[in-house]
Amino acid sequence: MVSKLDVVEREVATDKKRRKTSVTNSAENVLATAKVNKEDVYMNTIACEEQESIGRSPAKDAQLFHNTCEELRILFGEIAKLKLESSEDSKGKMTEKRIEGSLAFVLLKKLNRLDKVRIRDGRDALHKEKLRVDSNRLQLQNLLYEAEHLKREVQRCYLFKSQDEEIELVPVEEFYERAPETVSRPDHTKTDEHIRRIARLEWELQQRKELDAQLKKLQTLKDAVQKDIVSKTERLESLGPRLRELLVATRPLQEALEMPIESGWEILKTVRLLSQPLYLLYANVSAYGEACDNLISATIQGDEEEAKQLENSLQDDDSLNHGCNDSGVCNFRDRGDSDNEENEHEQERGMKKRGHHRGQTKANLAEIRKERLFKVHPLSVTITVRTQDQSSMPSDTQTGPGLALTFSYLPNMNVVTVDCALTGIQISGVAAGDVLAVETILNELFPGDNGDESPNPKTKYQLQELSIETPLQMGKLLVESNLGRSFRWVQELCGLEFISSSYECRRDRYTGTKTTNANGCHETIPSIIRAIRNRWESRLKLYKQIHDLESKLIDTSTNDERGHSIRISSSLLQWSSISFEDYVASGVANGFVEDSVATDKDLYFRAIVIRGSAKLECYICVSCRYPEASPLWSLSLNWNGKHTAAGNSSVREMEYWVNTLSAKDHPHNVLPMQLKRAMSCLDVYLETDGQFYTPAEFTQDKTFLKPYRGRSRAKPFRIAPNGSSSLFTQI
Repeated sequence: MVSKLDVVEREVATDKKRRKTSVTNSAENVLATAKVNKEDVYMNTIACEEQESIGRSPAKDAQLFHNTCEELRILFGEIAKLKLESSEDSKGKMTEKRIEGSLAFVLLKKLNRLDKVRIRDGRDALHKEKLRVDSNRLQLQNLLYEAEHLKREVQRCYLFKSQDEEIELVPVEEFYERAPETVSRPDHTKTDEHIRRIARLEWELQQRKELDAQLKKLQTLKDAVQKDIVSKTERLESLGPRLRELLVATRPLQEALEMPIESGWEILKTVRLLSQPLYLLYANVSAYGEACDNLISATIQGDEEEAKQLENSLQDDDSLNHGCNDSGVCNFRDRGDSDNEENEHEQERGMKKRGHHRGQTKANLAEIRKERLFKVHPLSVTITVRTQDQSSMPSDTQTGPGLALTFSYLPNMNVVTVDCALTGIQISGVAAGDVLAVETILNELFPGDNGDESPNPKTKYQLQELSIETPLQMGKLLVESNLGRSFRWVQELCGLEFISSSYECRRDRYTGTKTTNANGCHETIPSIIRAIRNRWESRLKLYKQIHDLESKLIDTSTNDERGHSIRISSSLLQWSSISFEDYVASGVANGFVEDSVATDKDLYFRAIVIRGSAKLECYICVSCRYPEASPLWSLSLNWNGKHTAAGNSSVREMEYWVNTLSAKDHPHNVLPMQLKRAMSCLDVYLETDGQFYTPAEFTQDKTFLKPYRGRSRAKPFRIAPNGSSSLFTQI
């Protein structure tokens, strides 16, 4: 029996003979191999090695590897001994030994390649097996899913309920008593439940048909009765026009007697209950609306019963009839204040007797005095100012969006406050909604009038008694109570005058003339109403612009400022509203803040414009007096560092060029025009400076004569006409 070792030794001997034969015959085969294609030799060698790796087991190759290594070890030892001899014979033998060692190394490389081939084949076989396992597993999952689906279908069939089960049938006993034998068929139905069910359903169908016929009969009778009722109702309603005709026939008599009873009955009842300032406001505004402006309406709101009780309580005092001072304002409030103070002193004296509740009673007394000071008259006047143009904004009514101003009177302070509300408006958008915020619409309607302080000097001392040191706290309390703010123009609109060093020439703001009497209301009211209407219409125009910018409804891909469309490569990424604190924290508008050009009363927005890796942040300040004051833009460019107007002359020129657009000249689209101008300036900036950076990120698509000019190297930001087209030149 031949052992594995003998077989391996024979294969080793065969390989040695093959190597020797290949060495001796190599010279003869040089010309033949040169003619063979190298690629074919390589592919044939790979195919032979693959066949050899399949035909021989890895164990034999392993044993061959160990034998070859042992042979190399022996050759290395023999070569080492021959080197020590240093003879001519030993040198020849060393050459032969080296050739044998090189052939052994070649054999080791071949064994290594065969091992790699087996590993590759094993991996391929493993991958195929994995694919087969995954396919079988997927088939198993599909079968399990189908089995589960069939189980659910079977369960659904078991749980199926027929529609006849939902019908409430009469009991079985009643069915046999009332149903005729032709339907009930007791001989068959009592023994078969299915037949009994069908019979009961037939009986139910007959009963319902009979009830339906009865219903139709009763419906016919009902229609006849209803027609009779309608005829009698029409007869009674016909009396109404006749009575109105009778009332119209008496109008000449009413006019002859100067008694417009019909037109002013209900209104006069409520108007008489108004306080004097609100009465003057209602009368003047109503008259102005009827005479000059039909888009202004005045209404009275509040609790009439409470107002009647207050009026009756004031009439009980004899001094009310003689309490008017020289300025036309009754002093019953002062008398009421003194009475309130006496009552408070009496309550305080009574509470001091209870020593263990002293701290709590003082707090309660302060709250009572505070509530009494901020108590509002039960009736208020609401003036609604509507726009003439309905296309400026979506409206729920046919007369356009309106601004409702609710005027409330505080008797103990003797001031009038105003609160705003929007009517007939559908607001959408976050940033655009801030434009129509009722808290900011009336900010600085006239210069310096913010409504944060009371125009009545007496209020300062009244607040000091309540430990309210700053007048701003009063404004916060009024806003929290939904009373609005006490502007100076509101007091003038209501005919209230106060002696104050900062309030002497109050008419100069409206008419340009100095007037101090109460008869000047006919001059003040038109100017104030026009100011309110102008502010409201300008806010609507500003709302539309910001809404379109926020929703990206404006095409910012071209700039047609000079009548010729110029392509804009930059794009608007975001338009959002920011607070005054965020505007200050940006650090790019310190000049506007320090010069008080931008205040906390204004509106602030941020626009982000991008092109490639460059980002331009635009901080926009829209004055509350828009469009009298144009929006102010502050720019911050982030490209190869951060560039602002403080450290970059080009950014400073961009800000100047954007801010040169006036809101008075472009009230409908000043913000889109400023945005397009800023985007065009960004394109010019990047296309002129981008050529100095590698790799070149921005290609020039703008036409300009000179990229730079002068010692300041000014860039061509201005669009100038050039025949049938436009180009960019320096500012």
